[in-house]
Amino acid sequence: MTLSLKESRACSEMAKVLYSFLPGSGAKNWTGHVSFQTVAAEVGVAKFWPGGSKEPAIATLLERTLEYERGLFEKLILKIVRAGIKYREKQGEPITEDEIKTLNGLILEVGFKFPDLWDPLFLSSLRAGASDRAAELVDKEMTAEKIRVSEVSTNQQKLMALKNEFYALAGIEDRQAAGRALEKVLNGLFELSGLKPREPFRIVGEQIDGSFDLDNEIYLVEAKWEQKPLSEQPLMVFREKVEGKSNITRGAFIAINGCTDVAMDAITRGKQPNFFIIDGYDLSCTLEGTIGLKELLRSKIRCLAEEGRLLLSAAKVLNSSKQAGGSK
Repeated sequence: MTLSLKESRACSEMAKVLYSFLPGSGAKNWTGHVSFQTVAAEVGVAKFWPGGSKEPAIATLLERTLEYERGLFEKLILKIVRAGIKYREKQGEPITEDEIKTLNGLILEVGFKFPDLWDPLFLSSLRAGASDRAAELVDKEMTAEKIRVSEVSTNQQKLMALKNEFYALAGIEDRQAAGRALEKVLNGLFELSGLKPREPFRIVGEQIDGSFDLDNEIYLVEAKWEQKPLSEQPLMVFREKVEGKSNITRGAFIAINGCTDVAMDAITRGKQPNFFIIDGYDLSCTLEGTIGLKELLRSKIRCLAEEGRLLLSAAKVLNSSKQAGGSK
């Protein structure tokens, strides 16, 4: 492809920028000597290096590579820059950020943009010496670590507050009020765990206690805090709610005091379950920080999918994790 006048001019300007990056050539018996000529040979465009006066030779190398081996142009430029960094360091005149920025602008003029040369970390590294760069990186990492520690501490405080709220609900005589407060605790826990909760909402004919998003799957939520284990009736109602949405909808039924064995047997007999159960012990484990909520939910979902079981206790998940860790 014949180059345009604009591209030819850009190549001439690039040759000026790259001129001091490397020697033009060297004696054949110089072992390990790096030059524009040797770089061209490494890239596979040695035939485009004409020799002679250095600046015109560089311009010719760039033009011919663009014209006849356009796919090798990036490799050629990056090889020159990489070798040039070492060469100029030895000369005591490191390549500057301005030189690379000028080169980037000229490369844009011939229709390319090489990400490596636009990398902010690379460009910033050209502004200072090695010790200054190292100190800057250490400072950045220390700042990032402080932020991480602060976030962990904040999350731990939030989790502790939710735990205290949850345990306080057991002593409230007004169970409806306790139920409403439980919804807030659950939403706080879901939010803290990155589950993007949706608070209770109403659609025609029914109330949904909320929903959460785990691994791009939406789960409807129902929460009950009764004095005794639940019978099958509320489970049946929830199953119908989930079934009524779509064939991909699943649910999480939170029964603080659990469900009777009869209820769980009835809900799975002759029909595939479309939800799993979280009980008070499960919630306690997550609020105590013994197990992450996402880890617990994924284990329950896998158990539901593989075994059709509604309830997998956090105790079994923790025990399995310990056994897996001990077998390594």
